[in-house]
Amino acid sequence: MACRVIFSRKRNEFSWSTTLISDFRKARNKEKIADIPLKGNQDKIWSLPRNCSFKLNVDAAVNVESHKFSIGGVVRDNQGRLMLAFGKQINQPLSVVHGELLAIREGIILLYDKGLSNVQVASDSLLTVQAVTTEQDDLGYIGLCALDIKERLKRPSISECIHVCRLSNNVAHNIARFACSSPSLFVWMNGEFPFWLVNLVMDDFNQ
Repeated sequence: MACRVIFSRKRNEFSWSTTLISDFRKARNKEKIADIPLKGNQDKIWSLPRNCSFKLNVDAAVNVESHKFSIGGVVRDNQGRLMLAFGKQINQPLSVVHGELLAIREGIILLYDKGLSNVQVASDSLLTVQAVTTEQDDLGYIGLCALDIKERLKRPSISECIHVCRLSNNVAHNIARFACSSPSLFVWMNGEFPFWLVNLVMDDFNQ
């Protein structure tokens, strides 16, 4: 009997992760269609924070082979210089929105811990940004997570939370994907950034 229970539990977990991976894929496919570059459209590339000292871009990712989920974020100042980057694996997000919410929450906690203020937070998930910037009556776990972020956004250190297109969030996305292979939280700062990350940031300026 115990073996049956364990098998059933593993099968349910596999079914859950497969469904969530499919959810991530569908969300990404929609973003790819929506983010087809238009000639002269400057919103399709990363931009400096508006009237803020720093900009935090965040994202969530999934490794379809290992079924691991992760989040990542990058902070740049109002001249585009790298200030901080982080990433970590996360356990069983309930949905794509939940994963993105956890990325925002982790980023805000780090900003507060490092003493960075006047920050613009950016995510390429419109539903996630709406969850933390509009009034909703959802009292479920995801709703409570969004409510926790709303309270953190009220701090003077955070100026606003905005939605950006997928293509302008490329650096955060690649950090989140890198975090899929990292078993623990990593935080890079004080100029100690990997070469590939510096190159991605430079690519944003060369567009």
